Amino acid sequence: MALDEGLSKTRVHQQFKVSRSTIDDWLKRRAETGKVEANTKYHRGRAPALGDSPAVRDFIEEYKSSTLAHLAEAWFAAQGQRLSTVTFSKTLKRLGYTRKKRVISTESAH
Repeated sequence: MALDEGLSKTRVHQQFKVSRSTIDDWLKRRAETGKVEANTKYHRGRAPALGDSPAVRDFIEEYKSSTLAHLAEAWFAAQGQRLSTVTFSKTLKRLGYTRKKRVISTESAH
């Protein structure tokens, strides 16, 4: 860190175009944790309505050939929680399930 090499906070602020309060925050973080690395253990936005629990995965496996609307109805019947088709769509995508995009037909034998 430039401060460890003898530069003043003012000089670091001017040279690297970083606010003084940011420098103070970094020094405080280093005093508390021993390092100045960025915090990457946070989640932006709301938490998913359906998590990654085994119960959710079992439910999806049981109804994996159903439509999103049927998944939502079955979830409400089983859990008493009303969720939208968008919620199920996002959950399926997050868990690695893909949707069928078209019917695959086989060639008929004449």
